[in-house]
Amino acid sequence: MQNAHLLIIDWKLDTIFWILRIFIAAVCGFFIGYERKTRSKEAGVRTHTIVAMGTAMLMILSKYGFEDSQGRFDGARIAAQVVSGIGFLGAGIIIYRRDVLQGVTTAAGVWTTAGIGMAIGAGMIIVGIVSTVFLIMSQVILHIPFKILRGRVFSVIKAQIEIVDENTITHFKKLFQIRRFVKFKSYMVGETCMADIELSTQYGYTAEELYAILHNNFYIKSIEKTEEI
Repeated sequence: MQNAHLLIIDWKLDTIFWILRIFIAAVCGFFIGYERKTRSKEAGVRTHTIVAMGTAMLMILSKYGFEDSQGRFDGARIAAQVVSGIGFLGAGIIIYRRDVLQGVTTAAGVWTTAGIGMAIGAGMIIVGIVSTVFLIMSQVILHIPFKILRGRVFSVIKAQIEIVDENTITHFKKLFQIRRFVKFKSYMVGETCMADIELSTQYGYTAEELYAILHNNFYIKSIEKTEEI
């Protein structure tokens, strides 16, 4: 039949292998996402699985979907658009909070997962699987706190102070060796001027040091510290 290629169901033997490639890509994406989920990252199992599966499908479409076009269409354009288009998904994962950029590693992982899906979709299954192992290993190993790889740790200090005179703020800044505050809110309690302050510093204050600061500076009413990497 001359119009057999126009049938609604385009079944052929290669379809089985294409579906298998999509499944393998989904499995690789699952394991990558599972590692991210164990660290409570922005993109987890579902995101990585869908990215790997979707890019594998698009790569198969790019490579085999235009075999009957007789050169009228360039299927490689689909693969090229996947590489650039996945950047929008990564951009949505990255956030900037309290002078710290977060989500970059996860965004890079999603981008690499897309590459793995494309490799498997193109038939380079071993390359895709080995790349998955390398990606997971790098995520796990580089989270080990090697001193040489350790990034900057910021201590976020929240304090409530009484503004006694015009030198109180200056003294407080010198005390913590900072130039500016992350947040500053002043208000009146009766006739007393109070301020809630939040600052960020790379110095890792111990509980004993914070107690000494609180004990030796009467105008500081409370101190709270958290740490962010």
